[in-house]
Amino acid sequence: MSSRAAPAPVARRDRGLQTRAEIVAAAERLFAERGFEATRLDDIAADVGIRRAAIFYHFGDKQELYAEVLDEVFRGASATLPSHGSVAERLEASLIGWIDYVTRRPSVARLILREAANAHPGMESPIVRAGRAPIETFRALIQEGVASGELKPRVDPHRFISLMGATTVFHFAAMPWLTVDVSFDVWSESALEEHKREILLVARSMLGIEERRAGTARRRR
Repeated sequence: MSSRAAPAPVARRDRGLQTRAEIVAAAERLFAERGFEATRLDDIAADVGIRRAAIFYHFGDKQELYAEVLDEVFRGASATLPSHGSVAERLEASLIGWIDYVTRRPSVARLILREAANAHPGMESPIVRAGRAPIETFRALIQEGVASGELKPRVDPHRFISLMGATTVFHFAAMPWLTVDVSFDVWSESALEEHKREILLVARSMLGIEERRAGTARRRR
């Protein structure tokens, strides 16, 4: 009988992990739609189909839940960063991966825009803390390219990272209402490919990627 009863703790743990993931997913949607202040834990609990008190089994408070949402967002973004190829190839693949990631997860753009609007000079925002690892990886990649001579940046690396991230975020968040009076589907395959082409053109210009190397990167993808 003991061997039959053994799996019960495992099943409870699996259910607990599933519930935690559902809480984070619901919180991401609601934080993106309403913002941190306007989102209530009661609403998140209702979205998941649990009682509000059950959230505190997994998270100490709303701020801790929000931090986990942002951590989860940037864990997903970090997964798009390649580890092989030349600097130019990795940079271009990273930018394409970022666009694809935001396409699959529209709440990311809204979360970043909300955080940017609420930022205060001299204060580190939650999203900056959560996004430090992928930003550092990107910055190190640029430094590697400068050291090897493969990149000849025309802008500061911080500005480059900000411009690339902001361009895609604003594109997906704003294009639906900027084009409300015209026939344009920001999520269509042709629109996505055009956005990727534009991003790569701008990135190559700002980083001084030689056309020969850019062409090689395109052929290898």
